[in-house]
Amino acid sequence: MSKPATAVDPKVDFTPESLTTSFQKYRTELIEMPMFAMAPALAHMSIREGIRYQEHVHEMRGDFEIGPYDKYKMGKGEMEIIQRTLQTFFGNCIEPIDVNAIYMSLWGSDVNKGEALKNTPWTKRVCAYIMRQLGEKLYDVMWTAKRNASGKKTVDLFNGFSTIEDTEILGGKMSAQLQNFCPILGLAGENGITAENAEDVLNDFIWGNSDANWEGVHPKLRDQRNLKLFMSDRTKHLYEVCYQMNHGALPYNQQFNKAHLDGKPNIEFVALGNVPDNYLSLTGKTNILSLWNKKTQDETFLVEKSLTSHYDNDFIANIFYGEEYLSINKEMLCVCKAQPTAPAGASEGASQGDGPSLG
Repeated sequence: MSKPATAVDPKVDFTPESLTTSFQKYRTELIEMPMFAMAPALAHMSIREGIRYQEHVHEMRGDFEIGPYDKYKMGKGEMEIIQRTLQTFFGNCIEPIDVNAIYMSLWGSDVNKGEALKNTPWTKRVCAYIMRQLGEKLYDVMWTAKRNASGKKTVDLFNGFSTIEDTEILGGKMSAQLQNFCPILGLAGENGITAENAEDVLNDFIWGNSDANWEGVHPKLRDQRNLKLFMSDRTKHLYEVCYQMNHGALPYNQQFNKAHLDGKPNIEFVALGNVPDNYLSLTGKTNILSLWNKKTQDETFLVEKSLTSHYDNDFIANIFYGEEYLSINKEMLCVCKAQPTAPAGASEGASQGDGPSLG
């Protein structure tokens, strides 16, 4: 098919030198591209930068209260400082680039822009395209990734949120007794969350269900401002279908889409396609962390002439990335999911529980 008469083929020089120069010239912008691809999730999380391998954070806990005056009163001195480790993992990508195929895809997206094509920095766009692809792979496994140092895929690079939770549950740091983990079997049954029970499951998770021996999330957690209730997009759809079946005739029920839990406008539904089904996680934006470095020169982006093809160039990238909860305290986090069965030592770097006590 011929191009429109106004279209002008841009002069494109896809050499390793031109691509590497673009990476270096636009490094500050391009290093943000993976984050743009992950924006649907990152908008509801806190981003910490400058973490190269490990950084330690601390949480103080104690049981102190004031009562009527008593000259002989003496407390128990139950003060402790809990340490958690924020960790990024160093990963790299070495992939051949078929620059002609990328050029064709970019031309197709701009085929109607005509003369504007002459001023388009194509090498920058190629670099941005590649970096966004890396971010999309990170986004896909934000919950399910499990660190495997001998692996080759993004899913092997770091420990996702669900993997972190599994390790804490198996380590005894999250449980129904501690009020930060609710096994979903007791609330939803063997069929999981369905269009018939979704509303009850979400309400029971927040407020409790005596038949399931679940007392609900801690009052200090559910009363926080700007809480995020993470779930799969399918779970939210089932909730909305269930809600319409139960309350469709109510005069105040004016729309299908539900953004918050009824009666708790501080609890925002965050429905994402990368969150597992039959999973709920309630926490504040400041407690769920996406960890990056982006500060040091060992995060490099290079393009070299391919060693295996006369037509390709090799793209080389080094990136630090990780995830963590700032606290798993019942006042900061509560999850509802299936009881994990994997061995506690199956995931490298995820097991830390509440961390060592420094008090």
